[in-house]
Amino acid sequence: MPTKTATDTAAPRPLGCLPGSVDVPQVKAAIRLLTHDGQPLAAFEGDRCISAGAYLDPRRETGEVVLEFLAEHRPSVGREELDAERLRVTVEYADLFRFAGWTVTEYRESDRADVERLARLILKPPVSPFPVDSLAVYVPDPAEDYRDVVIVQSLPEGATVEALSARQRKCIRVPLDKLQPLPTGEPLRGEPTDWWRVLNKEGQFIVKVHGETFEKAVAAAEQIPAAQQALERDGGLYYRRFTSWELSAAAE
Repeated sequence: MPTKTATDTAAPRPLGCLPGSVDVPQVKAAIRLLTHDGQPLAAFEGDRCISAGAYLDPRRETGEVVLEFLAEHRPSVGREELDAERLRVTVEYADLFRFAGWTVTEYRESDRADVERLARLILKPPVSPFPVDSLAVYVPDPAEDYRDVVIVQSLPEGATVEALSARQRKCIRVPLDKLQPLPTGEPLRGEPTDWWRVLNKEGQFIVKVHGETFEKAVAAAEQIPAAQQALERDGGLYYRRFTSWELSAAAE
């Protein structure tokens, strides 16, 4: 039997960003767009870049991400040729993200000859009507009865987002134009609680369940026959947290 080496058991090298940035939404969205277009990503071992490609550094406070091309040093290639390669690839990046609806700001700096050149890009994802962690109704075809309540998990990537499906209990990719807002209700009075009302697609109350999170509320509803019958019939359920005021009023 072959002996495992340290390389066999090493963790995968982070691609396109430093390890602490892999779960930042704007970084994940940018990486998906770059890889879909076939653009290579910079590879890292720890904080050291070991392979040329796109490098992303998030600005968490603003929702932006800085993108630059990290060129691989090659002894046979001069500085001018490397600078030309970096410029060409950065222009390609700018075109790619503008076409996908991102806001692209070009950052320029002067070289040793005091010549200004494009160095990196500051990117901001397109504004989405369904922010990360928001609830929405997924309607693939208005002519069909299929409905699904989803929690948006990603920024827009092209014309789609990643969403957690209440019906399928897993993440799926859904077109933005197939999402609809949840039915609006009265403004909240009181503080949100861990109790939820479960409604059918017509907005009719089915049952009250307890759960600290949306996922736990869904799991609790799965144990109740009336809720499961509505789910099978309608293809989706709505979940609304009770407020402390609503619970108090119901107890009176």
